[in-house]
Formats: sequence, structure tokens, C-alpha cells
Amino acid sequence: MRILFIILLLTLSVFSQHQNDIPWPTLADSPWPMIKHDPQLTGRSPYRGPLRPNVIWTKDMPNGIFSGPVIGENNNLFFGSYYVFGDEFYSYTPSGNEVWVYQTGNGRATQSGIIIDSSGTIYFGSRDSCLYALNPDGTFKWKYNTSGSITQEIIPNIDMQGNIYVTNFKSALTDEGELYSIKPDGTLNWHITYETGFTFKSPTLSTDGNTIYIPARDSNLYALNLDGSIKWKFSCGNIPTGVMVDSNGNIYFIPTEIPQYLYALRPDKSIKWKYFIQEVGLLDLFPIPTIDKNGNIYTIAIDTTAPYWRTLVSLDYDGNFRWKYILDDYETMNFYQPLVCDADGSVYFGDGWGYFFYAINSKGELLWIMPLIEQEQQVDNTAAIAEDGTLYLGVHNISLIPGQQRTLIAIRDTNSTDIKEIVESPKYELSHNYPNPFNSSTTIRYEIAERSFATIKVYDVLGNEVASVVNEEKAAGSYKVEFDATGLPSGIYFYKLTSGHFTDTKKLILLK
Repeated sequence: MRILFIILLLTLSVFSQHQNDIPWPTLADSPWPMIKHDPQLTGRSPYRGPLRPNVIWTKDMPNGIFSGPVIGENNNLFFGSYYVFGDEFYSYTPSGNEVWVYQTGNGRATQSGIIIDSSGTIYFGSRDSCLYALNPDGTFKWKYNTSGSITQEIIPNIDMQGNIYVTNFKSALTDEGELYSIKPDGTLNWHITYETGFTFKSPTLSTDGNTIYIPARDSNLYALNLDGSIKWKFSCGNIPTGVMVDSNGNIYFIPTEIPQYLYALRPDKSIKWKYFIQEVGLLDLFPIPTIDKNGNIYTIAIDTTAPYWRTLVSLDYDGNFRWKYILDDYETMNFYQPLVCDADGSVYFGDGWGYFFYAINSKGELLWIMPLIEQEQQVDNTAAIAEDGTLYLGVHNISLIPGQQRTLIAIRDTNSTDIKEIVESPKYELSHNYPNPFNSSTTIRYEIAERSFATIKVYDVLGNEVASVVNEEKAAGSYKVEFDATGLPSGIYFYKLTSGHFTDTKKLILLK
């Protein structure tokens, strides 16, 4: 009898860790119908993503992409523009062809998260303060003006009755963003604000669809009933963006407070466990975690030893440490977009300051790393994983400029018979240093197409050589080098790469 009881306990324990998608009748039955995949914001795909960074096609969306893509029931992609004066919202086929483009007419970027409901209606917010609803063919259905910009990090959500929940940004002075509940026909249910409001916060739905979890602007986590009334409040520091909910209703988040912890709360707001993140300083750029089908949790954290690199950390369902992957490719990297994982527990995420996109498997091993164009692009949203394993990624340039290139990217393991695969051949390239301007130290990246002797020399405005940064034979490949300008006066300098017959020069600015 005792053995049977122990077996039963072990079975229940394993079952409680297994994560299932929550049926959601008002959400499109598609591989990736909303940002972060589902109303619990788990970011978990039922399909396996790419094991290799095979880029099968790219598209030049001239105003960049901040939010999306998401994937509809017909596998078409939906995404919005980033550039402040670009007001386009797009639908593209899985092979990268335009289906339609809708323009709001207000010249304000369609930057917020996206939802596709079970009728095929597409919802997205815009910097013009409106929540838009489009028909599946891209024609206008309705819009609701929230009197505050719906922008950037905001991820709208949908309940089991089809009501849409979205926050806005009122003004830099009042900073009192409101939470709106809008009916499927575009009329208002209610709008509320508590404390300092909900600016840049995203609502998350409980597994039964009856509770809304949303952080306040500066502190505390609220659990709200569907009429907007308060169910409970958990006292803590500011929670960036939003929270994640697992299949058993537990809530995960990292507040901005010292020391910092990843919290796991039960639905009654009691603490299930908390995991120490760091205590070196007040850091608030932590993304919404993700959870795989086995209940393993993945989050961005800070390494506990100097120089305190950002790390990807994995915990088991009980909050015990599994592994960490140190993100030491570049000193100033940052990650604040929500994390996603595939059916195997591989985690996909990109650098929010503009360097790389990563894939790391469930064991903490690097599957691949994809450099973004000349470190000029950044990732501010989640990727989307299709049923055939294609990973779709939207990026944008760091600077607010039109005419951006390779901003919609499709990555898949297998070669395609109907899409021409893009193969990146080795090349010579000298990238712009970062940061620039800089104080004392900056990083220079360059690429060599074949083995050759390479030099990078730094010159002042009179053409005098002031430093030799690289002076050796190099194999074909990509490299980075730190230039320490300690001892040099502030001013404009030039750095020149010479390798074989290739030469290129870039400008850097030293400000002390």
C-alpha cells in the first residue's frame, strides 16, 4: 500500500509539471495567433523550431518591424511597422509575398502587439491612440480611440468571451496609462487605472479566463476580475512589461527591486518559490519568462560574478537551478523582449540593443547565433514558429530611418524547393564601432573573406597613426576587437581595415 501511495505521489508530481496549451475558443486556431503565443503569455510553441540558422528568405520592410509577425489560420503572417512615421500594417504569405497592406492614415507606427481571433479578425494598437480591428482581407472593421498612444512593449490580450484588453500611454507628464476592456464589436466595456496607472504594461489572463494579471506602472501586481475590480494586490517593485502564467495557474515575474528575484506565485498570491537573480544594482530590463512542456522555466538574469554578464537561466518547475548560458558576446547587450521556446524546449531570443539573435537548446547548449546586419538592427519582439518549423522574425534598425533592409526574416532547417534559399558567402566587411561616440573603450567588428594578413590602424584627423588594434594573420571569419583609447584626447578619429586587396575606413568619436 505504501509503495502504491509513493507511486501515486510521483505520478501526480510529474503530471503537475507537464504543461498543456489552454483551449481558448475566441483565439484563432493557428500556430502563433498572438504575441507570446497565448493569453497566458507562455511563449511556448507546440512545434519544433530551426536547429540551424538557414535563412530561406528575407524582405526589406522599409520602416522596420517592431511587433510581430503572428501567424493566422491560413498561415499568413501579420505584422506592423516600427518607424515613427510609418503607419503600415501588413499581411504576407509564408513564402514572403505581400497579401495586403493597410494604412491607418495617421502617419503613426503600428507598434503594439497583435491578436487574431477565431473569426479571423486582426487586432493591433497604434501610436495614434487607437485599437484597430481589421477583417481577414485587410479591410477596416472598426477602431476605438483610447485617448493615449498604444505603443511598443504593450501586448493586447483576449478573454474567452472575445473582449480585448489593452493599455495605453497617456503622457510623459501624467504617466497614468489606463487598462481598457473593449467588446468584439468595438464598443467599450470599461477602462480603469490604479496607483500610477498601467503605462507600457501588458495584461495576462488566468487559465480559467476569469482573472486579469497586470503590473502597475511603478510597483505591485494586480489581479483583477473581468469587470476591472480588484481581486488582490501583491506588493513588489515595478514589473517590466507583464507576467507569465503556467498550466496550473502559477504566475512568474521579476520585479525591479534590490535584491531581485524571479517570483513564482500561486493563484491566491502566496509565494510558491522565488529564485535569486542579482543585487548589484537596480536593473529593470527583464523580459517575460517562458516555460517548456516539461515545466522548465527560462529567464534572462545577471551572472553573479564580475563582470556580471547577462545570462539565460533555466530552472526546474520547483525553482531549482538547472543551468545558465552566459551572454558574453558583447558588453552592452540587453534583452527585454519576451522569451519563446519550441516543443523541444529550445529558447529563441534576440538582442534589444542590436547585435545577435540566439537559439539555445533545453540543455543550455548554443544551437546557433545569427548576427544582425552590421549590428545596426535590434529585436524588440518575439519570433513566431510555424507548423513546418519555420521561425519568422521581425527586426528594425537602431536608428529611426526609412529604407531599412532585411527586416522580415524566415529561418528553417530544411532546404525549400519553391523558395530560393539565401546563402551568406564569406565577405570582407568593416562595421561601425559601438558605442559611438564613446568614452575610453569601444568595440570594432570586422569580417575577413579568406585567410590573409589583417591590420586595423587608428588615425587622427591629420592622418597620424595613433594606435594599431589588429596586426596579424587571420583566417576567414567574423571578429571583434576592443579599442582602448585611454590616453588619447577627445576628438574625431578614423580606423582603417586592410586585408588582402580589401581596405575600408570608418569614423569614430572619442568623448571624455
